[in-house]
Amino acid sequence: MNISDKFSRYARWVDDKCPLYATLAGVTATDDHLLDIASEASAGQPEPELLFAAVHSLLLQGRDHPLAQFYPTCNRNGSDDDPFPHFREFCVANEDTLRSIIATRRCQTNDVGRSAILLPSFEYVSRIAEHDLLAQIEIGTSAGLNLNWDQYQYEFGEIGQVGKSDSPVTITTEVRGDLRPPLSQDLPTITHRRGIDLNTLDVTTEQDARWLHALIQPNQLHRHDQLTAAIEIAREKQPRLIEGDAVAELPTQLSDAPNKADLIVFSTHVLYQLEKSMLADLRSLLSNHSTKQPVHRLSIDPDEGLGRPTYRIVTFKEGAVTESQIAQFESYGSWIRWQGS
Repeated sequence: MNISDKFSRYARWVDDKCPLYATLAGVTATDDHLLDIASEASAGQPEPELLFAAVHSLLLQGRDHPLAQFYPTCNRNGSDDDPFPHFREFCVANEDTLRSIIATRRCQTNDVGRSAILLPSFEYVSRIAEHDLLAQIEIGTSAGLNLNWDQYQYEFGEIGQVGKSDSPVTITTEVRGDLRPPLSQDLPTITHRRGIDLNTLDVTTEQDARWLHALIQPNQLHRHDQLTAAIEIAREKQPRLIEGDAVAELPTQLSDAPNKADLIVFSTHVLYQLEKSMLADLRSLLSNHSTKQPVHRLSIDPDEGLGRPTYRIVTFKEGAVTESQIAQFESYGSWIRWQGS
C-alpha cells in the first residue's frame, strides 16, 4: 500500500473519532509535498499518525499559528474555517523540524484505556495459575503506563466498580455480550513489573510526556485527562523499563522474574508491527522458559490492527501449549466482550 492510500485509509478509520484528522488526512492523501514530509517515518511506522502527532506536539509546545484554533488541546475557541490551508502552511513553515520528529519518533500511544482488557485478563490468569503471585513483562511498553493497570479504578456499567477507589484514573468500560468478565475487588498480586521497548519513554521528562499527548487526537479531551492522571501515578510508581529488542532482551528478563510466580508476558497493539520470524522467536523463548515456570502470553492476534481486536491467552507449561480467545475489545477500552470460560 502506497503512502497516499495509507492516508486515505486513515481518514476513513478516524472519521467518527476525530473529524479534524479525517478532513486533513483526506486532503493530505493528494498533496505530494506533505506526503514527502510524512515519508520520513522509519520502516513499519504509520506515516499518518506520525505526521499528525508531530504537528500536534509543536502546537502543544506553544508554536503560535492560526492552526491552533482547530485544536481543543490548545485551549482555543475553535473555527468554522477550512483547516487544511492552515495545516499545510504550518507544515511547510516547520518542515525541517517535522521531518526530524517523524524520522526519530515512533507511534507509541500508551493509552491506559486498554487496561480495561488487562484487568479481567490478569484475573483470569490468576484463577488458573499455579502460584498466588504473578510477575508481568510487557512487550512494546512505551512509557509503561499499562504496567500500572492495578493502580486504576474501573467502572464496568451495571457490574459496578473495581480497582483502587482512590485512584485519579477511572476507566469506564461497557460490557457487551452475555458473558460476565472475571472481576474481583481483590486484584491479583503483582510481584514483578518490567517493560521492554525499542524506544522507552520517560514520563518524568516534559518532552516524552508531551509526545504521549501529541499521539492522542486533539478532540479526545477525556483521554488527555486520563493520560495526565496516569502519568502522575507513573512518576510515583515508575516500573522498570528496558530499552531494546524484545527477542534480545527477553531471555534476561525471563530469568530475572521470580520463580515462585506465574509469569505473564503481555502486549496490546504491538504484534502487528513484528515480522513473522520475530513472532516465532518469541514463542520459542516462552516455550523453552516454561520448563522452569508457567508462562502465560496475553496479546491480540498479530494479524489484527486497530478496531475490534481479539485478545487471546497462550499458556506454556513444561513445553506444552494451550491457546484460546478470551475477549474482544475496542482499541481504547470503551467496551469489552468477554469470550473466555
